[in-house]
Amino acid sequence: MRLVHFHTGGDERRVGVLKDETVRDVTDEVGAFDAALAAVTTGDGVGDGGEEHDAADVTLLPPTTRRNTTFAVALNYYSHIEEVDRTQEEFERPLIFTKATRALVGQGAPIEYDTRLTTDLDYEGELAAVVGEPGRHVAPEDALDHVAGYTVLNDVTARDLQNVRAKDEEWLDWFSAKGLQNSTPVGPAVVTSDEVGDPNDLHIETRHNGDVVQDEGTNLMIYDVADLVSYVSSRVELQPGDVVATGTPKGVGHFQDVSLSDGDELSVTVEGLGTLTNRVEQVE
Repeated sequence: MRLVHFHTGGDERRVGVLKDETVRDVTDEVGAFDAALAAVTTGDGVGDGGEEHDAADVTLLPPTTRRNTTFAVALNYYSHIEEVDRTQEEFERPLIFTKATRALVGQGAPIEYDTRLTTDLDYEGELAAVVGEPGRHVAPEDALDHVAGYTVLNDVTARDLQNVRAKDEEWLDWFSAKGLQNSTPVGPAVVTSDEVGDPNDLHIETRHNGDVVQDEGTNLMIYDVADLVSYVSSRVELQPGDVVATGTPKGVGHFQDVSLSDGDELSVTVEGLGTLTNRVEQVE
């Protein structure tokens, strides 16, 4: 099943099931999007009624809610560690940061490029898990039972805001680099776990203006999906609708002399989940 969060032109957020280019509205049966995620995780389902819309006539929103948190992890592929010229040894624990909900955009929405703040915008294609069952201190062997499904995330990053100096030292500023408003695409749908299979064996491909720039598998992650979900749950209680992104492989633009420009198109495809496509739009 492919769950989508959408609207049809107004402010009301709706919940739908996407199938064969048709979105079936199940809002009246399940209520909010996080409730739908909980229902598919427990096996209750989302019903089979509801008005149908042509997928081309709806606007897809990030597949989460304003109440939720998006967690992301840095340097979770050895290939990416190598290209940034860091140690080949993994961190002793996952290096997690969060994103504000207002940083997220859905399928087809513009990626805001605020040139008052940055002149070096970059892409990072990723697999993301979407939580369906609450959990705290969840063991790794139980972690995937708390996942409703999976989606695609593009962790767009302002490279020139990523480090801040204090005398002779540099410190990371992920809030500025990875949390700019309307800069992080997520979607297009949450594909339920039963249709995905092993999330640690999926192919990721990122295209920049049609050219393949990232091409790797999730089997090369240092901390796998279960590790990350378990780790985040040790710090805070996970809630339905929370997003756990899993890091990006090698090929980011900064190390290929690629800096995003107004009008550039980015497409991230994760095997079995679909393609997340957005264009960069300069704002002033």
